[in-house]
Amino acid sequence: MSSSVPKLALSQVPRQKLTERVAHQLLTAIKDLPPGTRVPSERKLTEELGVGRSTVREALNGLALLGVVEIRHGQGVFVADQTAAEAEPGSLEAALERGVTQEFIETRLLVEVEVARLAAERRDSDDLRRLSDALAEQERRLSKTDAGLIDVAANFNVLLAEAAHNEILLAIVQSFVGLMMERAPKLYGLKGFPEWDLSEHRGLFEAVRDQNGPLAAERMRRHILELAERYHAVGAG
Repeated sequence: MSSSVPKLALSQVPRQKLTERVAHQLLTAIKDLPPGTRVPSERKLTEELGVGRSTVREALNGLALLGVVEIRHGQGVFVADQTAAEAEPGSLEAALERGVTQEFIETRLLVEVEVARLAAERRDSDDLRRLSDALAEQERRLSKTDAGLIDVAANFNVLLAEAAHNEILLAIVQSFVGLMMERAPKLYGLKGFPEWDLSEHRGLFEAVRDQNGPLAAERMRRHILELAERYHAVGAG
C-alpha cells in the first residue's frame, strides 16, 4: 500500500453548489490513482481549494458513501474503489445528500430531544397558544393540500424551541429549517406522511401542554428516528 501523499491537480471552486463542485473535482483528481493512495489532509485540501473545512469534509464523506474513498479515523483518507468512480450520473449528489442527512439526524437527536424536554418544563400560556394555533393551521392546510403546509410544519419545531426559552437552542433549531425545507418535498410525497407528521406534532404538543418532560423528550426522539427511516425510503438518508 502506498503511503505517499500525491500533489493533486486542484483549483479554487465557485461558491454555487460548493460541496458538489468540490466533490466532483476531488473525484476527477483521484480517479486515476491506485487504491490505497493517501489523499491530502483536510487542511491541505482546504488551502488548495479555497473553501471551508466543513465543505471539504462533506465532500469527502460523500465520496466515502459512494465507495470512492475510505476514511480511516486517525490515519487519513485513502483511495478505495476505482469502479465506484464510474457510477451512474447523480449518484455522487445522492451520496452527498445522504451524508448531510445522517449528520442532520444525529444533530437533531442531540438538540431537539432536549428542546422538547425543556419546552415541557418551561412553556407558558403564550407558548401553548402559539403551538396550538400552529397545529390548527397545519391541519387546515393539510385538508386543502395547501402548498404552504411544509412551511407551517417546519415552523412548529421553531415554536417548540421558543417554548424552551433558551436563545442559543432556538438559534440552532432555526438553523435547521433550511435543511428541513430542502428535504420536506420528498417526504411529503410519501403516502400518509403529512397526516403522520401532524399526528406526531399533536403528540409532542400534548406532552408539552401536560408539562411531561420525559414523555416530550421520548416522543421527539422517536419522531426523529422515524424521520431517518423515511429519509432512507426516499433516498435522502
